[in-house]
Amino acid sequence: MRFVVTAIVIVLACVAGLWLVSVDARTDDTGIEAGLIFLIAGALAALRPRAAMIIAFIVGAPIPIAEALQSGSFPPGILALGFSVAGALVGAYLGITVRRSTSSTSA
Repeated sequence: MRFVVTAIVIVLACVAGLWLVSVDARTDDTGIEAGLIFLIAGALAALRPRAAMIIAFIVGAPIPIAEALQSGSFPPGILALGFSVAGALVGAYLGITVRRSTSSTSA
């Protein structure tokens, strides 16, 4: 069961990362995009806390990669990785906390 959940979360992270690249190409609203990156990485990491860093890089890396391919220089979207790592760490912490609190109350 854990492998299925991990696979689903990683597929969702890939889809979200690619969707965020298209959002980045169409909008200039950086604050909303940064919030989306943070929330998506956090929600997915809360579902599978052990894969938090993998989720962070899958969600956050496509934006700077796409910008580097377009401009050929150091991408300004590298901050997307910072937001995704922060969101994934917060989400993993919340996911672990919720699991521990529910397992201690049911025991």
